Amino acid sequence: MKKYILLFLIIAAMFFVGANTPSNTPTCREIIERMLDSIRLIKTQTYTVKSIERVGKHLLFAEADIKMNLNPKKIYLKNQEKGIEVLWVSGENKGNALVRARSLPMMNLDLDPYGSLMRKDQHHTIFDLGTPYVGSVIANTIVKAPKDFDKHFAYAGVLVWNKIECYQIVVNYPDYKYIEYIVGKGETVTSIAYKLNTSDYKIRSKNNLSSYFGTIKEGKKLLIPIPYSNKGILYIDKNSFLPINVKIYDEEGLYEAYEFLNMKVNVKFASDEFSRNNKAYGF
Repeated sequence: MKKYILLFLIIAAMFFVGANTPSNTPTCREIIERMLDSIRLIKTQTYTVKSIERVGKHLLFAEADIKMNLNPKKIYLKNQEKGIEVLWVSGENKGNALVRARSLPMMNLDLDPYGSLMRKDQHHTIFDLGTPYVGSVIANTIVKAPKDFDKHFAYAGVLVWNKIECYQIVVNYPDYKYIEYIVGKGETVTSIAYKLNTSDYKIRSKNNLSSYFGTIKEGKKLLIPIPYSNKGILYIDKNSFLPINVKIYDEEGLYEAYEFLNMKVNVKFASDEFSRNNKAYGF
């Protein structure tokens, strides 16, 4: 969390120094600056996410209701269609997520959030949910090449999506490519993805590691996509300055897309909101 706050402060300072005088129509820099600032102020968040993720050659569709407390981190997820509930609370359950599935009505499972059962056919872990993760990827991308902002980010006007007026930002990286990376001691695909600000799932699929989630042998050569993608499109709510629709593309076309619906931030949760004893949950 401290790392993300520091990144947002760096970005804010960067924009402040070179910012133009504000006008009725904000610049691309101003929109991104305000988006990052709005994300930084999030303490709690609820929303429904509709996702599309390319797994292999197929696009997989999913929908889930999410509740998040950012510090300390607490997460509740419910996939209505699949009948799956997930609860994870920092410092509890030995770091495992509590999972309940309709297919196992009389049983709760304790699962490693980074393990194969929870990560199967998923682009992200449960910790990479919602607008905070979107903000961290954007912030890290800018920090790595601060002088190239105007080269990669472009304002594409205002549109109405889901009855919400939004700023549209297009992100282009024509120099997107795969680089060779030598694995260091104790590294995993996930730690490498965080380190290089790129896609965990894409590293796995490109290097035939889709079903492996442990430590990788030191010295192994991997092909890593840099940066995260070659094109992205953000719809940013004009009122909240939060991203509510994100589409990511790569050399094969649509890679992933997320729609955030009914988003509420900084709501006050009940004392049992993230408890297995909450009567609204099935645990």
